[in-house]
Amino acid sequence: MRKYLLPFLIGGVVALAVNYFQGNKSTAQLPQETHSNSQQSDELALATVVAPWELNSLDPNQSGIIFHRMNIAETLLEANLQGELIPNLASEWKSNENATIWTFTLRDAKFHNDQTVTAQAVANSLNIALSKPSILKNAFVKEIRAISPNQVEIELTKPFVPFPYFLTHYTTIILAEQAYNEKGDVVELIGTGAFKPTKIEAPQKLESVRFEQYWGTKPKLLQANYLASSRSETRMLMAQSDESSLVFNLDTASVERLKNDSKLALTSGSIARTIQLKMDVAKPFFNDIAIRKALSDSINRKAIAESVLKIEDGIADQILPKAFADWRIETAAQQVDLAKIKADLTAAGYLFNAEGKLTDKDGKPFSFTLRTFSDRPELPIIATILQAQWKQIGIDMNVSVGNFSEIPAGHQDGSLEMALYAFNYGKTLDPFGVIVSDFANNGSDWGVMNWQNATVDNALQQLETERDPQKAKALKQTVSKIIYDELPIIPVVYYQQNVVAHKEVKNVTLDPFERRFFLELLSK
Repeated sequence: MRKYLLPFLIGGVVALAVNYFQGNKSTAQLPQETHSNSQQSDELALATVVAPWELNSLDPNQSGIIFHRMNIAETLLEANLQGELIPNLASEWKSNENATIWTFTLRDAKFHNDQTVTAQAVANSLNIALSKPSILKNAFVKEIRAISPNQVEIELTKPFVPFPYFLTHYTTIILAEQAYNEKGDVVELIGTGAFKPTKIEAPQKLESVRFEQYWGTKPKLLQANYLASSRSETRMLMAQSDESSLVFNLDTASVERLKNDSKLALTSGSIARTIQLKMDVAKPFFNDIAIRKALSDSINRKAIAESVLKIEDGIADQILPKAFADWRIETAAQQVDLAKIKADLTAAGYLFNAEGKLTDKDGKPFSFTLRTFSDRPELPIIATILQAQWKQIGIDMNVSVGNFSEIPAGHQDGSLEMALYAFNYGKTLDPFGVIVSDFANNGSDWGVMNWQNATVDNALQQLETERDPQKAKALKQTVSKIIYDELPIIPVVYYQQNVVAHKEVKNVTLDPFERRFFLELLSK
């Protein structure tokens, strides 16, 4: 089956020092590059990112996340490693008093076809994104227009304070007008990034070279390639054999093995991604909070974090990782008490048959199928562990390992019962954009399924216009508390990313929000 790209802490990353984005009022803190007397001595000829995500299309909705992470195409605004909003293709931005009209001033930059970045080109790219199922569909956009050669104005249908964060999403990457045909389909990838594509061979390969007219700091890296490889074992072998490789998403066994290779260096860091379970809360059993709570309470998160991910601080006590402090609520430490869980289920009207299986009052056993995928190799392992843990409270669960496209497909056709997947909550920096898309108004393909809460919807609506930080924080925590109590999605563990490279490759940097590979920082 066809695979699709997965759509959304800060800790353990390298020291921060250099201002990468030039001419900005707010700067990105990035690792200090090491310069020698010769400008050429630390240039790196080639780096190849090896990861499991295939390039299915030139369409930003499907493969924009790769084009963005490879620094081939850029968004108007960006994020530094602290998750702060900073300028990018737009050097500055402002809104009117009620946040209904936003004006973005463009910096002096060129597309890869040597055409100047103009407000008309930017407006054209964003309008095409708006016409498709991009993040802008949730941003109340009324009109996008060029008001001068270097200024774009975006008018909204209502006041919306978080709007700038939506312009950091990969579906809003800016491409030249010549990149599109008359239908708005991308026929040639013409961006503004530090690397210019020279060859794209879907679904596996992309090659690019340093763009000499890039508006920002010139990379030390001369050629940046991308290779999709779904098998962790293959990626491990490439890490060992190919000196140019930067290898992502290795399974735990491979990471442990590569730690002993003296030629390789492992970089690890926490990221804004939660491994979680979604379920159709309209289906029998799942429609009862008592069942969802029993499923959550019986998960030994500490054991999963330490045995599968090999991290000590990976317990997901709530949906959002620690980087999002304003959204976090106080929670009690989890203790898995199987006897109490069973007693609570009995008190809620459920029974256990002679075989110890959980049943409803009519004797119907509770069994279901969990879908997951192997692109992230730890997921099938976690699914098997959950299967064993839930069996202890009389619940039978079957595991189906397929392509991750089966999860949104199952959401759409109603066949999905439960899914295990890793979800990035940092896709729009502040998770508001993700929460409003995936938890409000019945959710979306990767969000809640047949669950809605009027208080959540109202709180998110108030956040659209709330400028007071303390009032906004209270609203965010209201949302988090309801999700925590009602469990339409069950968090399991927080994610840690690893990348392996040969020691000769310097300044390897992990992005805690999984937005970029930071290839422009690499040197020899």
